[in-house]
Amino acid sequence: MSKKCYCYSGEPYATCCRPVHLGKIRPSPPHLMRARYAAYALGNVRFILQSERPNPPLLPKELTAKRRSLKEFCKKTQFLGLQILEEAMLDDRQATVTFRATLLQDGQDASFTEKSLFVLRNGRWFYVAAL
Repeated sequence: MSKKCYCYSGEPYATCCRPVHLGKIRPSPPHLMRARYAAYALGNVRFILQSERPNPPLLPKELTAKRRSLKEFCKKTQFLGLQILEEAMLDDRQATVTFRATLLQDGQDASFTEKSLFVLRNGRWFYVAAL
């Protein structure tokens, strides 16, 4: 039996977010949101950083600090659920995904709802920022 995906889609990880993490498919914004959540749950900091395009771009020192911070966040967080609440195309190169992430940190509820902005660059979607 296949392990369920860490994004809580109900699908097997092998056919849901794993192909995205391996770069085998180019996901839509909602699927990228799911793949990013699964990457956080797995501690896959490399994918998290590769799937985003902050504006302005991070300087090398900032990137090192962010990598360290992400590793720590992933270690101390339990990822208990993800719900995609809304998705919208703003134009042919920008989209938003609103989601609810259910998290626990040090036994405390750290759940949140966010509206995320995604941009299409060279045929691939990237996370830009929370709106």
